Amino acid sequence: MGTIAADLLLLTAAMIWGSTFVAQKLATEHMGPILFNGVRYSLGAALVLPVALWRWPRVARGRPRRDSIVGGLLAGVAMAVASTLQQVGMHEASVSNAGFITALYVIIVPMLGLLVGQRVGWNVWWGAVLAVAGLFFLSLWDPAGGGISVNRGDLWVLGCAVAWSVHVQVIGWAAREADPFVVSTVQFGVTGLGALVASVIVSTWFGAEGWGAAERFSWSSVHAVAWPLLYATLLSTCVAFTLQTVAQSSAPPAHAAILLSLESVFAALSEATCLALGWTALGSPLTAWKLLGCALMFGGVVLSQWRFRGRPILPVP
Repeated sequence: MGTIAADLLLLTAAMIWGSTFVAQKLATEHMGPILFNGVRYSLGAALVLPVALWRWPRVARGRPRRDSIVGGLLAGVAMAVASTLQQVGMHEASVSNAGFITALYVIIVPMLGLLVGQRVGWNVWWGAVLAVAGLFFLSLWDPAGGGISVNRGDLWVLGCAVAWSVHVQVIGWAAREADPFVVSTVQFGVTGLGALVASVIVSTWFGAEGWGAAERFSWSSVHAVAWPLLYATLLSTCVAFTLQTVAQSSAPPAHAAILLSLESVFAALSEATCLALGWTALGSPLTAWKLLGCALMFGGVVLSQWRFRGRPILPVP
């Protein structure tokens, strides 16, 4: 696959993920976050499974098959943690906040790379400084409320950004040899089945979850989140994650990081559109301080991924 084609796939994935924050936010009022992810990713695995089974005989024996399974299992664990933290946080975090905070994984990826001996350029460190300053204005600074305030939902989403950075590392490693559809099926299955089991445990032994809707399954809750669930399953899960896996095997690392981080911009645009249509449950309009925070965070992400003298600085796999 050529670079331009791979970049277009990544841009499409970013657009889908950015708009999916709206669906996730709407779902938090009617279905527990763990149960939502369990249904979403289990359905996603079932939909992609036929393609994976059709491609499996064509996957070369040895390392490609091993990386497809092992990579899918490891990516599934990271995805389970990340998606759970994100969906729990979406109950209190606004769509735009969640989008920009999640995009911090682009900066966290090279920080994690230090643990395995990867080099990190100066622009990554300055990008991190800008991102932290942006996070302060976006999530902590509240002049109307008397100064600094902490939104618990934003903290959950910040934890999800760390988990997503691990997911990016795993996908980058597996994409070299593995089949993308097999990886997607395995990771969706691990995340979905694990979340379904966890939702049963939580609903049985922890009745008051404190994060919005209850985890107990009911057909009324499924009906209430029908279109957000279908959107998140078909487009975000089946299409976007598969596009990411396919594109990361061909796109330059810096391209992949910057284009995927655009999901934060698409999340803010989706929130603004929905608020203009009267969907006030998604959050509050962006203030001047929050807009400054968004600009600083996005600037930090882009700076951390920029090429200088023709060399990519970020050691994304």
